[in-house]
Amino acid sequence: FGSSHLAASPLAFPSRSTSRPRLRASSLPTMLRAFTSQLARPLVRPAAERVLPVAGHRAFAAAAGKKPKTEDGTLEGRYATALFMASGNNLKKVYEDMVNLRAMMSESPQFKLLIETPGVDPDEKAKALEAVCKKAGAEAQIVNFLKVLIENKRIGSLGRVVDLFETFYRAEQGLVPCKVTSATELTSQQKSAVQGAMQKRAEKGSELIMEYTVNPAIMGGLVVKMGEAVFDNSVATRLERLQTQLLQPVS
Repeated sequence: FGSSHLAASPLAFPSRSTSRPRLRASSLPTMLRAFTSQLARPLVRPAAERVLPVAGHRAFAAAAGKKPKTEDGTLEGRYATALFMASGNNLKKVYEDMVNLRAMMSESPQFKLLIETPGVDPDEKAKALEAVCKKAGAEAQIVNFLKVLIENKRIGSLGRVVDLFETFYRAEQGLVPCKVTSATELTSQQKSAVQGAMQKRAEKGSELIMEYTVNPAIMGGLVVKMGEAVFDNSVATRLERLQTQLLQPVS
């Protein structure tokens, strides 16, 4: 949406340079150690504090934005959809920041603990995440979105929200994940043949993101997952089908 919508949105942010530092787990702020130390003791607050009615939860304007091409009706999907719609022309930068957060959760046990543990004071957690995002050069939209998740007690679902946002982004860009599983490592020529065959099955204009894995348990053949579609031509599956047929009573 246009600049007038961005200015009115709680997720509005100033334009930034596209070159930003990639925050590694080794460079996370020292404050995380102090915040995660809170996990060892219970959080004591008055019973009525922060018990907000649903209507009073922090929210952000997303109605003016473009909806993702795919849908997910889960609660995490609705959060991911709202962020997608609020991203506007900044979609790529927001996507990069979200993926960066997921990488930090994977690389730093302390950061993952801070995200997923409800025992940390919400205000302190928000301050810690804001500091991390600032050091990483993340957009202000990301900071506000994290605060929304914290206030609504959904920050523990951040990992799943990132996964869904990535699905929405890939669909928007025409990027389709294609995972190929074989019993043994495929040669470069075989991989090219598989990619060519799957590209013919994909929608026109789509770009396949190929991933190849090895699983000896399938015994032979291939199992291909392209988007949500699965093509199972493995020897193990064919033997299972044959066994099922042989066990059926003769009419």
